[in-house]
Order: sequence, then structure tokens, then C-alpha cells
Amino acid sequence: MKTRPLIFYILLLTNSILPCVLIAQTEQENRDKYWHYRQRFNQYFMYVGDKSGESLVVCNRNRNMTTRLCFGQHGIHFGYYLGMLATEYQLLLRNHEQQTADSTLEELRYALLAYSEQMDKCEYYWDKEPCLDGFFVRENIPLDYLDTNTVSGRNHFNHLNTDLTKFHIFNSDSGKMGGLENGQPAFVNGLFDVSQRKEPMSQDEAYGVMMGLALVAKCVPPLEQEAKHLFELITLHIIGKNECQNCHSNGYEIRKPDCSSISESSGGVTAFFGYGIAAAAAKVTGKDIHYFYNTFDKEKFAYTVKEYFQTGKMKSTIGGNNMYMLWKICGNGIPGSQEWNRSMVSTLGAIGDSWGKRTDKSLAKNCHWTKGSKPHDWRTFYLSLWRFLHDKEPNTEEKQMIRHELDSAPYHGPYNFKSEAHPANFASGGWAYVYRYRATISEQFEGSRLLGVFNGLDYMLMYNLYQLLYGKRE
Repeated sequence: MKTRPLIFYILLLTNSILPCVLIAQTEQENRDKYWHYRQRFNQYFMYVGDKSGESLVVCNRNRNMTTRLCFGQHGIHFGYYLGMLATEYQLLLRNHEQQTADSTLEELRYALLAYSEQMDKCEYYWDKEPCLDGFFVRENIPLDYLDTNTVSGRNHFNHLNTDLTKFHIFNSDSGKMGGLENGQPAFVNGLFDVSQRKEPMSQDEAYGVMMGLALVAKCVPPLEQEAKHLFELITLHIIGKNECQNCHSNGYEIRKPDCSSISESSGGVTAFFGYGIAAAAAKVTGKDIHYFYNTFDKEKFAYTVKEYFQTGKMKSTIGGNNMYMLWKICGNGIPGSQEWNRSMVSTLGAIGDSWGKRTDKSLAKNCHWTKGSKPHDWRTFYLSLWRFLHDKEPNTEEKQMIRHELDSAPYHGPYNFKSEAHPANFASGGWAYVYRYRATISEQFEGSRLLGVFNGLDYMLMYNLYQLLYGKRE
């Protein structure tokens, strides 16, 4: 397969690709902003191709105000990337832009190839034969990714530093990147927290990739079967039914290729969301939901759930082997301040439509959390994801909320440069975090300790879902 460092040449030439909704000036501005983000992403957060490290997503550029690229939580960002490409493809077809749709499709093929060949077939890190089985590593970036002494490294370095020089670095006095506008990516020459030994997947990263695959299956007929197959493989692995591994499992445990367990604290125990996983897989693949069930150690599972939810009331529910009852409890909002768990529940619930007639209300409860020390509000994204995947009626109130979020996104992209000298130096309007729809309200609107220039995939996917639900067809 021929490598193409930048597929989207047409981004520089077109301004009329997605449906044009000229109700107000902000609609035109948001469309222009989308394509600015898209060009920014392909130029500074991505090198499209089929070589090692290519078509994988830079999650945070200039991490901690340095000259390094960060690929942390890559599975989540990669899922956003798949979803953005899939929804963009459908919008382009809707607007009769076949040539540009073909270009998006080609980029998506590279992305799925990167998942299969680089993220999934990773068993060699555990001295095992590579196997496409649903187990993947969080990122698979080679240490020489930016090494200018190699051809590939030099290509990556030059591409990712287009129009930038070593003088485009952070200035602590001005709070800016070498005179660039805040949000514009700056010079890079290294990697942040990338090691020779790769970290195994966690369930939140699995759900991120699954979300992207669900959108590919929905939006991209030429890749529908491949997306469904990959979705099924990931599902079977995270519930302990991996056919490539000959490992004993207590059920609903993610195992490494050497059969060692991934701890609960590292996202390795999936039993709490077993019904939500099965329902999502059944919806996407079309297979019977019982195919995605597994047996489990009841005593261990009951104890783990008790500790996890900090309540002794769960034992009788699990002892009766009724995972649906547990999922119904999740639908009422997971107690405590575990916002990352509510984002996982919301992802699975949106994909699987798994609370029946109450799915919208259950999503709203998990996405709009006002209790505890970490309130958050992600209703726009997960409700839109659910409405689109399952052909639900649009909602006028949600439409206005989405418009407000899209309008407020900074033109040059999301970022957070917050410091003691510049305590308010972060993107306004709720775009001060690396992914808005998993962050607390404080992280969205006041910045956090996670500093850098962010890829904007959350904005682009939200924009596309908005257009698919509320945009006018041409």
C-alpha cells in the first residue's frame, strides 16, 4: 500500500463541502471553523500512512508547554477520529461531494489498517504470535517517530512542523507559543511518555474505539462489515472470550497475551457493565445478545461490585446472576464522583440503546451530574450520538445547547496554557480540556493541570453529529 503523508489536499481548496445551513452567520462560521480544525488536525496531529506510528492520533501537542507530542489515552482519541471520519463521509455523500468523500474513505481505510496492524496485532510485546483478536495496546508509536536520521522520522518531523521553526516555542513571560495565536500548534521535536514497552488496553479505551466503529458501521457501507467484525472482536476480548488466547478467565476480565490480568484500577474488570457491553455489541453486529454474555465468578464479582459502588445492596443482585438489574442501576446514575465511569456507561448506553424507552433519561442522568466535587454536563454529545445511531427524533432544546457549544469553540483550536503567571490562559467556552465530553465542568471552563494544544476531535465529531441531526440537506 502506498503511503500518502497528507490525503486531504482538498482541504486547502474547498469551502463548500458539508451541507451549508445559512440560517445565521454563526452557521457559516462554524462550517469554516470545522474545516480549519480539520486542516489543523491533519497537518499537526496526524501523519496518514501505513508505516509504523502512522495514522495514529496525537492527543496533546506541546504537552506541558514543551516541544513534545503526547499519545496518551490514545484509544479514546482514536475512537473520536474514526467517528469523525465516518460522519464526515456520510455528510459529504449527502451533499453530493463524491470526490472528497472518496478521500475521506481512503483516510478511514488507513485508520482501520492502523488499528488492525499496529494497535491490535501487538502480541509480540509479550513474546506471542500477533493475532487480530480485539486486544490492543494504548499506543504503538516507535521511539524514532521524529528521528530525522531515518526517512520515516524525517517525513514525520517535517510534516508535523510545517511552517514552524525552533523559535515557535512557549514563552513563559508572554504565555504564548513564539508569537503564535493561542491554540495554534507549535514546534515539536520529541515524544512525551512513549516507551519501548507498550501499555495494554483498558476498558475505557476499548469503549472509545467501539464508539468509533459503531459510527463507521452506521455511516460507511463499504467498511460496514469490517467495522462490525472489529467491534465483535473487541467485545469478546473484554468479556473474557478471546479465541486467540488460551487463558483461564473468571469472566469479564481483560487479559494480556501472556494471560496475566489487567487490574480493576487499570480498567481490566468489565463485569459491572456486562449487560451494556452485550447490548451495544448486539445492536452493532446484529447478533443475538446472549452471544455476548459470559460466565463469571459470582463471589469475586459480588465482592468487587460491592467495593466498586461502596454499597452492600449489590450482593443479592449479582448473586442472582442478573446483570440487567445492575445495568438498570447504572441507568439511574452511578453514585459517587467517578465521572470516568459515567462516561463509559454513557458511551455503551448510547451505542446499545439499552435502557429502552428511558435511554434518553438515563443518558441525561449520567451526563448531567451536579452532585459531589466533580460535576459535569455532556448531554449534548451522548444524546446526539444515541439519536443518530438509532434514528431517534431530534430535540430542539438539545439543538440550542449544541449550537452554543459549537459557537463558543475558539477558531484556532482548544488549548490550556494555564500557569501561576497566566491563570486564565486557556480556551474559553468550555474547550480547555483534551476531550470536552469526558471532562468535569471545572476542567472544561477553568483549565486543569493537563497543559498543551489539543486536537479538536471532540469539536469536529460534535459538529458532524449536529449537521446529521439538524442540518439541511442540499
